[in-house]
Amino acid sequence: MAKPRGILLVRTDRIGELLLTTPAFGAVRESFPGAKITLIVKPSSSVVVEGNPCIDSIVKLDPGSDLDSLSKRLRFIRFLGGSGFDMAIIFNPSKFFNIAAFLAGIPVRVGYDRKLGFLLTNAIEDRKYLCEKHEVEYNLDLVKAAGAGILDRRLCFPLTETDERVAERISAQNGIAESAFVAVHPGTSNPDKLWPAERFSQVCDKIIDGFGVRVVLVGGEEEHRIADEVKAKMRNAAIDLTGRMALKEFGAFLKRSSLLLSCDSGPVHLASAVGTPVVVLFGEARPGGSSRRWSPYGEGQGPAAAGSIVVGRPKVTDITVDDVFKAASGILCKKK
Repeated sequence: MAKPRGILLVRTDRIGELLLTTPAFGAVRESFPGAKITLIVKPSSSVVVEGNPCIDSIVKLDPGSDLDSLSKRLRFIRFLGGSGFDMAIIFNPSKFFNIAAFLAGIPVRVGYDRKLGFLLTNAIEDRKYLCEKHEVEYNLDLVKAAGAGILDRRLCFPLTETDERVAERISAQNGIAESAFVAVHPGTSNPDKLWPAERFSQVCDKIIDGFGVRVVLVGGEEEHRIADEVKAKMRNAAIDLTGRMALKEFGAFLKRSSLLLSCDSGPVHLASAVGTPVVVLFGEARPGGSSRRWSPYGEGQGPAAAGSIVVGRPKVTDITVDDVFKAASGILCKKK
């Protein structure tokens, strides 16, 4: 097979999933250094790949609003057909993108065997739902099917000097520029992943009492309610920075933290990307949600390689305060 000159990558889902695909982007760039690589992402996730040296061009596309009529879909297919792509790799199974790559005449079309996968030239079996291995490894399997070699498994989340300065300023403004602190993210977009707020409060108090560190509540703009609930039930004071940082600034801030304590959510993977250990809480029985697939990922693969600890039970509500404090203590004791 001739080396591709134009490669289309498609990953139109959330921040965490996109971040866990960055090792695959790196493999494509390393294997096809002369190709122009274009990535299609949702606008809400695009900041994850801004500054990524493996990507030449980013197309922001919301499949809901940008492809909600026949005319928009035909226009998009014409765009693909006129862009000189000779390879497409579709990371999340999609009927539309499989059809679009086929109708656009892209010669090599790589993806999964579901959702009209017969339209692809290189389709692999979709076994992700079985959670037999990590999401990073599933993504790497896909680029192997495109002929890419795998040299580096690290997540890529580039931070600028400005991001680092903003994180330093926020730390100084809150009195933690020179102090050890634990970042705590109690929120998640999926209610099945939520750990009760009062248990977060209890474990935060135990961490403060046991290690003398500050606790900083973090999260998105939509997570103020749960952060307020955690604060209200704590004996000790917590710093609340919920909704106060853009994503790259948040990543730079997590880099300064001794530890992130979090439900299974996007910040877990941000922390892993910047080298901060994580205690992450998993309900292992949730379909497709096993920690085997979604745990923090280190270069040597898996949470242990990332210096992180998974606390998993069949349901996340089965996890006790003592379970979490023990895991956090295991990491914080090493940092003393």
